[in-house]
Amino acid sequence: MKPYIAVLYDSFLESIRSRVLWMLLAAWTLLLAALFPLTISSTESYRIARRTFSSENSAKAIMDSLADASAGKGSKAARAIYAKLSEEFQTMLQQRKESDRKIAIGSLLEELNRLLTVEDLYDAEAWPTAERRKEIKELVEKPSLSDSERERLNRRLIDLAFPNRLSSSDGQATLITWANIPLGQPLPLSIDGLRPIIERTIFPLVMRVGLGIAAMLIAIIITSPMIPDMFQTGSLHLLLSKPISRSLLFLTKFTGGCIFVAVNIVYLLIGLYFFAGLRLEIWNTGILWCIPLFVFMFMVYYSVSSLVGLIWKNPIICVVVTAVFWAVCFGVGTIHFFFDVAINIQPQATRIYAMNDTVVMGNAQGRLLIWDAKESTWRTAYGEVDGQQLLGPVWLPDQKNLYFARINATPFGLGRTFDTKLEFARLPDVADANDKTFRSKPWADGRIDSGPELPSSPTQIIPWKDSLAVVTRDGLYAFDPTKVASEEKQFPGLSSMFQAFGVNTDKAISAFRPILNGAEFGKSFDLAVSPTSTTICSISNGEVTIWKETEKEFELQSSFPLDGDKSQVSLIACNDQIAIVCPNGEVPVLIDVTKKEVAGNLEQLGRTSIKQMRVDSEGRFALLDQDGSVWVVSPDGKSLEKPRLAGQGSVLAIAYAQDDQLWVSHHVTQADRWDLKANTSTASIRPSLSGLEMAFRYLIDPFYMLNPKPAAVNQTIEYMLVKPNNKALALSADDLNRPKEQSDPWQPIYSNTAFILVILGVSCWYLYRQDL
Repeated sequence: MKPYIAVLYDSFLESIRSRVLWMLLAAWTLLLAALFPLTISSTESYRIARRTFSSENSAKAIMDSLADASAGKGSKAARAIYAKLSEEFQTMLQQRKESDRKIAIGSLLEELNRLLTVEDLYDAEAWPTAERRKEIKELVEKPSLSDSERERLNRRLIDLAFPNRLSSSDGQATLITWANIPLGQPLPLSIDGLRPIIERTIFPLVMRVGLGIAAMLIAIIITSPMIPDMFQTGSLHLLLSKPISRSLLFLTKFTGGCIFVAVNIVYLLIGLYFFAGLRLEIWNTGILWCIPLFVFMFMVYYSVSSLVGLIWKNPIICVVVTAVFWAVCFGVGTIHFFFDVAINIQPQATRIYAMNDTVVMGNAQGRLLIWDAKESTWRTAYGEVDGQQLLGPVWLPDQKNLYFARINATPFGLGRTFDTKLEFARLPDVADANDKTFRSKPWADGRIDSGPELPSSPTQIIPWKDSLAVVTRDGLYAFDPTKVASEEKQFPGLSSMFQAFGVNTDKAISAFRPILNGAEFGKSFDLAVSPTSTTICSISNGEVTIWKETEKEFELQSSFPLDGDKSQVSLIACNDQIAIVCPNGEVPVLIDVTKKEVAGNLEQLGRTSIKQMRVDSEGRFALLDQDGSVWVVSPDGKSLEKPRLAGQGSVLAIAYAQDDQLWVSHHVTQADRWDLKANTSTASIRPSLSGLEMAFRYLIDPFYMLNPKPAAVNQTIEYMLVKPNNKALALSADDLNRPKEQSDPWQPIYSNTAFILVILGVSCWYLYRQDL
């Protein structure tokens, strides 16, 4: 063993003497030194930014309202706000009223943010409904307010003055500083909400670009001479003069190069680990687990470089051929990625809905699809609208209309929703339950029609008694289609004419009736209605609230906090007996609705992330977790089972049909309807493969599996970064239901290990055959 240890030691010393190594370590030191002054801290901010406007026309509508107020018109609240504006801005508004003067949005933002600090903005006559809101009432009654409380009160007053124009703020924000110098305005996220984004996006990006590309290229350049130098005159003969094996000699030199790279990676990643922990308070052990993974990634490239070094004995050729190898692997991986996104990610079902025996599916692209049984394919219905999120759909059989909405949304709740309108497809020829066909194409674009504008910040459209309801941050709003019809009949074309001149006719307000008076929810919340529509439960900021229907309205029954992180994203579902609260990544909690208290938890599920919950007419719950497994809970919450369903473990969406059978969407676009009592499938949907899907399944994917893919190790690295502390990233309930790639994070390790062994075996065989 001593000769091999000596060779290994010499290889390491050769690396240590390299100036490039010390330059690289100095660069890592400077990088870490520049990062350590960077930190994040919690702060409170109610500032209004461009993203705060709830629609594209909101800023214009606010300026029009203030311009009307300059002439003594409009609401009292708008006039009260106008009175507190600067004289210069008041003059600009007066000129806008007289000559339609253009005003920059930045000027409006500056004025509104200045109003946040005004001490006497509140006027009881201007805001007569303010004292009915618990939060505002408490602030108004306080004898003195702090600066943050003043900002919160004034922000709430501005929101009330311009309803549906500004997205509500919970005041949670994070300030990024470098050496105590603020870097821009506070981010509209709590510090607990920002840390998962850093773990899920920033860390993998740094690892992928900084270490996966730049550092790997440098490492290949530095280590490329090691094998060729072994063949210099006298060097190899001196080594082989001792009783040692050629193959073991080569493998020892190969190991020496890997140790050199490991020194750099250990130094940098340990530094990043302590920076993330000490400065960002993110003690993610996944950073340390990335050390062997990056060394392994380097071994893939270095095995190719070493083989080329044996053949041509030229370090420049080693670098060039390794770069070509990287380019080929990158090209194959890129082609596979785009095919995978187009075939397996974007078409993934995010919701499934049964309209009698006709199945409707919403996918990750935001498209609404209807199953065409004759052609065994999904038909895109009502326009190929991409990049949006679906609310609904809800089928109203009496009207024979399918209602839904499409909103612009981005992950982590940072997107804006622009003028969301209710849409509906007219299906007067829809079949009854005994007829499984349509008389004409139900997916035809000509069936679509536009309804009223939804209340501000909608999150769900759900069935409600004989109609539907919209869930928003301000509560639950029941939809009355008869009012919409009467308005259109009485004032045909009037609404569109007014809107052309920038005047809001408040058509949405007349079509939607508030059900929960005074309800206000936090930024991340969820609301559920029992199958009988007599019980409503919500979860917001860790607090459960229960409403019960009395003679004509819903009354607040109880509100109580749950143990645990209050900012945790949670889902809720309920019947008239119990409610199930599922905090993200925690054990689901059972709530006794009648006793209004915590009744236990679903310990059998353990710590999990539930993405969808559905309740049938008997009160039975179906839970879908982010691992694609479906669980069924009895109406009393006492029993839990995991039924044997087609696609169990790969389920994407679930929904109960009108007959209480469970529709299960799985494997991208496949679906089955299950009779849970008999545990049998009563219907199956298996779309025919397109030419592109066949090419991917039988050609591109198998070739990719056989092809070496060192860059795919980044998937394993991302898994290690996310898995320890952040199993399922979610800052809003919508994030839980976003599609994800269904793949084995360890598969790149298996395939690349086989590739390394083959290349090293070929290298040893080639060296053995050489006449040295």
